[in-house]
Amino acid sequence: MTQPDIPCALSERVAAYARERRLSPPTLARWQAWPEEDKAALLVLARELQLNENHLRDFLDWLEEIAVRDRCRVADLLTAPAIQQPLTAHTARSEKLKGVKEALRKIRYPRLSRLEADLRAAVKALDLGRQVRISFPPALEGDAITVTLTARNVRELADCLTRLHQRIEDGRMQKVFDLLDQA
Repeated sequence: MTQPDIPCALSERVAAYARERRLSPPTLARWQAWPEEDKAALLVLARELQLNENHLRDFLDWLEEIAVRDRCRVADLLTAPAIQQPLTAHTARSEKLKGVKEALRKIRYPRLSRLEADLRAAVKALDLGRQVRISFPPALEGDAITVTLTARNVRELADCLTRLHQRIEDGRMQKVFDLLDQA
């Protein structure tokens, strides 16, 4: 095959995938407008994850947004270790998809990802034990935490409450709220 045939063959492979997955003409046209290397990299990902219309549109949105913001190529994003690790893991397709989406979310929202990591570290530093769980609103949209206590008897409940009260009194719990306020 000669070099000029490669882009045509790639466009045909993308179109074949679109037919197979019943993608809409606007979604296909948007994908086909990408540079060849980016188009090819997304085709590899789409085949591996068996992306449907909705997922593919999400990926198009996210990848375009990141590429413009970071002034990089989509192909470089998709071959980055953060994306390749979940993609090449020996897990079910749904787990791979979840992992790749999470990796892209971290790239797309680096500040939010750092804040989530800081919050996890702050909660771990509280050393509240397994019976006290602190959770945050999805995507940190909100200013409230949820504290869940698990106890088999009154003594365990009292111990949980005592640890929690100590962390409030010594100021360590305030750090969690201070971090949450940054969201």
